[in-house]
Amino acid sequence: MDNKQSQAEQQSRMSRSQYRQQQRKAEQQPVGEPPQETEQVYSRKAAISQQREEDVTEKTNRLKRRLNIAIVALIIAIIIVYLILFYVG
Repeated sequence: MDNKQSQAEQQSRMSRSQYRQQQRKAEQQPVGEPPQETEQVYSRKAAISQQREEDVTEKTNRLKRRLNIAIVALIIAIIIVYLILFYVG
């Protein structure tokens, strides 16, 4: 539950560069004018699709690492078997 809330909070926060841009715009406006609000419009579908893409990328990288470990383990096992057959036989 806390993880979902923290993700929602992170999405509502501005990045450092966005905050600086907002501050620069506020400084450049004349004193008599009301401040303009810079809103970021995020749709739920866009946020969900971005999260899914990140999940897919993370899962793909994890699978790549596991497959590399499995390949190395099989190569080592094959070498051990050949050495045993060479010295025993």
